[in-house]
Amino acid sequence: MWARVVEFMLGCWLLCSPFIFRANDRAGVDSLVDFGLGGLVILLATLAFWEPTRYAHLVTLVGSLFMILVPRFTLSPEIPPAGQNFMMVGLLLLMFAMVPNQAFTTPRAWQSSLER
Repeated sequence: MWARVVEFMLGCWLLCSPFIFRANDRAGVDSLVDFGLGGLVILLATLAFWEPTRYAHLVTLVGSLFMILVPRFTLSPEIPPAGQNFMMVGLLLLMFAMVPNQAFTTPRAWQSSLER
């Protein structure tokens, strides 16, 4: 579950980034997008702790691809710092969303075969 905690912290960073990268430096990265995606990442990381919605963090993959590709194609050739931040957070979320919830334990199928 450590990856979900990191995703939660990255969601908090997205909520703070409009205040860190002021409006004149943002150049196309809307604050509402930061707030919306930050809230969504926090919600999905929190839902992944509950057993019935343990795969909710996989929806973060879609949002992270959005965060990587949109600044790349809309703000190029020179991407401002706010866009670079958006892309890097997207890359980190893409990396952490692939980590399973119980990454430190053996898979359930293996646990049942080891108990025999």
